[in-house]
Amino acid sequence: MTVIEPGLSVRDGFVEGPLADAVLSRTGRTAQLFDELYEQAPMLTGARLRDGVHRALRHLTRQQPPAF
Repeated sequence: MTVIEPGLSVRDGFVEGPLADAVLSRTGRTAQLFDELYEQAPMLTGARLRDGVHRALRHLTRQQPPAF
């Protein structure tokens, strides 16, 4: 097992730990936001599309203390 940082490690090619769990849950919601954005894209202006992408990525990268 390789410890990347406290709460995040790699074992047999798979990432595990509380930080990995947090990322997994965020990616699910982020994918949902991108799916919704993809469906609406033809009806959006460039600025609104950019804002939607920003909002989805912001959801993925927001800072929260790890739950150890």
